[in-house]
Amino acid sequence: MKIDKRKNQKEKVKGLATLKEGLTVYKVADLREIGKKLGIKNLSSLKKAELISYLAEEIPNYLRTIISEYDERRIFLLKRIIANNGIISEEDVEIEEMEYFPKTGFMFIVYHNRNPFVTIPVEILPSLEEIVQDSTILTDVKRNTEWIKITRGLVYYYGTIPANQLIELVEKYIPIHPNVPAFNRIILDAMEYYQEVHYDKYGYSYWEVIEPEEILAEQALRKNIAYYPFTKKQLLEAGETNYLERPKGYSQLMELFTEVYQIPKDEAKAIIDDCIIHVKLNEHPSQILQYLQLELPLESLEEVKRLMDIIVVFMNNTRQWYLKGYTPVELSGRDMQASPPLSSQKGEVISFQTREKIGRNDPCPCGSGKKYKKCCGK
Repeated sequence: MKIDKRKNQKEKVKGLATLKEGLTVYKVADLREIGKKLGIKNLSSLKKAELISYLAEEIPNYLRTIISEYDERRIFLLKRIIANNGIISEEDVEIEEMEYFPKTGFMFIVYHNRNPFVTIPVEILPSLEEIVQDSTILTDVKRNTEWIKITRGLVYYYGTIPANQLIELVEKYIPIHPNVPAFNRIILDAMEYYQEVHYDKYGYSYWEVIEPEEILAEQALRKNIAYYPFTKKQLLEAGETNYLERPKGYSQLMELFTEVYQIPKDEAKAIIDDCIIHVKLNEHPSQILQYLQLELPLESLEEVKRLMDIIVVFMNNTRQWYLKGYTPVELSGRDMQASPPLSSQKGEVISFQTREKIGRNDPCPCGSGKKYKKCCGK
């Protein structure tokens, strides 16, 4: 019988017995940062040994508060670690989680034969097991999960949201007041955990956004257009980790890549997902084509035309950051059907119906009511 050596190795791995043992490996600055994050005061004058002893005594008192600000994914992971006697392999968690855990003050990274494991000290497992089953805690966790997913969904579709508008947008789907301080803490902590949203002076942005100021400037040009009114279901779906939309034209591209060019499905998906981000970044059809020419063996003008016919449909039906979450088809459907606005570029805009260039004095296809040269053709 074949023996799974790795499995046997894991079974021999032991976690930590005490919080103090886990905290010992931290530097003084890290210990103070953990205390600051938990809201523990009067730590600045303490030396390392004193810090470790004080935090080891205080952290168990904060566990309930900490867990009450988690979401369902973190609760699920905590339950798995608890069920496995306080330890789990790096293979069972994400890279971002491995970076997040040491900052909690009660979850640590240990090594066995150079393999990393996440561990929770045995002394606090009983308390945690009780907390993650508490109905009041789980009610908060459900609320937090919706706050986080809706926020992530909004940022995914709008690109960048000014800080003073986020709460207003989220409250269209789920109440926040009077719990604004809790909401802010939970969102900031989730940003650190998932690493898919970042915050700066421009507000909250999706991690793929390069220049949030440009998105906000372009959105400001369309004052007559409100943010696209997504349903709660749409935002919860978009709030899932690694979500990417599947616009019209997606399946045609997948079929073309896999069946005609014999690209493996996973690779084809990655290429198309990159194309979606290129579109959201407001790139030209010609730039998308240049990218795809590096991935596909295009050997004739007929192949290029076939590809571009699909790309134009794909781009026109992809939701745009510059268009406040609308697709070009949705905005231009009142007047004309046109390709995506290419606001920061000076290249051509291709008509959805005629595949011809839009003149600089023609109405802008984004629906702003301005001439193209005064709007997206700047």
